[in-house]
Amino acid sequence: MPELSAPAGRRRRVSRRRADGGYSTVEAVITLPVIIIMTMLVVQFALLWHGRHIAHAAAEEGLRAGRGHQSSAGAGERQADKYLQALAPRMLTRTQVTASRNTETVTVRVQAHVLSVIPFGSFNVDESASGPVERFVAPSGGG
Repeated sequence: MPELSAPAGRRRRVSRRRADGGYSTVEAVITLPVIIIMTMLVVQFALLWHGRHIAHAAAEEGLRAGRGHQSSAGAGERQADKYLQALAPRMLTRTQVTASRNTETVTVRVQAHVLSVIPFGSFNVDESASGPVERFVAPSGGG
């Protein structure tokens, strides 16, 4: 077996290292978009989850304002809208707050569009809160 000269041996080692060159680039081209899309889906899920909680909290704020003794449905709508604008003016857009009040119950409904990080994605939330109307009850006079 002939002895290899130093440059020829070095060339053989270098060529072995380069034999699979390019596969890592192909793997990256395939896997990186998948990883990016998965990350965007996780972020979108978190935004949607958080948006639902904000919309529900706004509905509850409107309920608190609208169920007062001499309050109105309009007061509940204004309070819920004010809460949304203070807490999430850019995250929840195209908000629509509706409130209804009768002699027994108050219902506040919040609908909004959630910020989207996914192209061509459209995500909406629809939350509501209901509760009884507060009534003034005169104290009983016995004792």
